[in-house]
Amino acid sequence: MKKIIFLSLIAQVLVTAPAMGSTQVTAVHEQASKAVEIEAKAQNRYQDWTDLKEQNSDEIREMKATEAWLEFQNKKYSRYVKKQKEIIAELKRRKEEAKRIKMELEPFLETVVDQLELFVKSDLPFLTNERTNRIQFLRDSLDDYHLQLSEKLRRVFEALLVETEYGQNVSTSTQELMLNGTATQVTIFRLGRAALYYQTTDGSEVGIWDKNSNSWKTLAPAYALTLHRAKDMAERKRAVELLELPLGVAK
Repeated sequence: MKKIIFLSLIAQVLVTAPAMGSTQVTAVHEQASKAVEIEAKAQNRYQDWTDLKEQNSDEIREMKATEAWLEFQNKKYSRYVKKQKEIIAELKRRKEEAKRIKMELEPFLETVVDQLELFVKSDLPFLTNERTNRIQFLRDSLDDYHLQLSEKLRRVFEALLVETEYGQNVSTSTQELMLNGTATQVTIFRLGRAALYYQTTDGSEVGIWDKNSNSWKTLAPAYALTLHRAKDMAERKRAVELLELPLGVAK
């Protein structure tokens, strides 16, 4: 609307200019120039305002988007914080539990080794040096200040596992026994933890460890062939078969 009025004013000046004096024409010209300048400034201000309005609108949209994102992140991080607090609480609980276990475990391991030593002494007399050395190794381990408790536990469990396996397998070994007051070379046959037998190298004499008297007892010569077969099966020289042998006490 302003542009239309301004153009009409210019047109009117142009039409009436011939009827005016030079002074009037100059005045009108100056007024027209001022009007044009004012209109140009108004247009520039309008354009600046339009640009500023668009810029502000963009900033408002961006701020709203940022606000929505921050609100989402706040909710998300609130869940993170809650979860981390739960994890920290669980870690503290585990730390206290580990501390309690450590206080109870170390004396417990000492008790286990004591009981294991008593068991070995009351068990069949096989691999005596090896088993005695293992017990001593465990005691040295438990007394080692620089050894981690987890490693002490592993070593004790490993020793218990070895002792357990003795009851599930058979073996043969050679050693020297005092028989009838004479040092005699014999082959020892161990049947798990059920029984322990010996047989002289010439196969003529066989015997069994008597748990009641804790001593070696001679078996009837008839068991010589049976025991020989048992040793062959233990050494995988013979197919497995059922054999009849006394257990625990001499017959």
